Amino acid sequence: MRLVSAMFMASLALGAALATPAQANNCKFPCFGESSGSASGRHGGSGAVAHASRYLGTNPTKRSRLWCAEFMNMMERKMGRPGTGSAKASSFASYGRRISDPRPGDIAVMRGHVGYVMSVDGGKVKLISGNFNRKVGIGTYPRSRFVAFMRP
Repeated sequence: MRLVSAMFMASLALGAALATPAQANNCKFPCFGESSGSASGRHGGSGAVAHASRYLGTNPTKRSRLWCAEFMNMMERKMGRPGTGSAKASSFASYGRRISDPRPGDIAVMRGHVGYVMSVDGGKVKLISGNFNRKVGIGTYPRSRFVAFMRP
């Protein structure tokens, strides 16, 4: 009986540990690329970036133009989050919580373009996004070009 009690208490503690990042960040949806019920993608990395990276060099939306937001919505749904449902990059400027300290997996919005933050190095932001030279690709941009950083 003691073994069962100990296992029950351990499972409660594990459940609380897994819930902590989303609760601590007041996120409406799983944070930093975590999929629902998953412990992956915490502050040390990003499940969203990993998912997006699987499509490097392709166009999974099959659209011929203006598909960066479509790609982001597709990735957000794969992460268990609703996305914005819009084909406009600017729709992501009000998705989640606005932040000033972007980390991998956060959403970066520019005028007419949107993607996931891969890294921030000084004044440069490395982004993975759809419709980068007509495919999913990686680009580095000056931080000054971004209109919003959002934490889903």
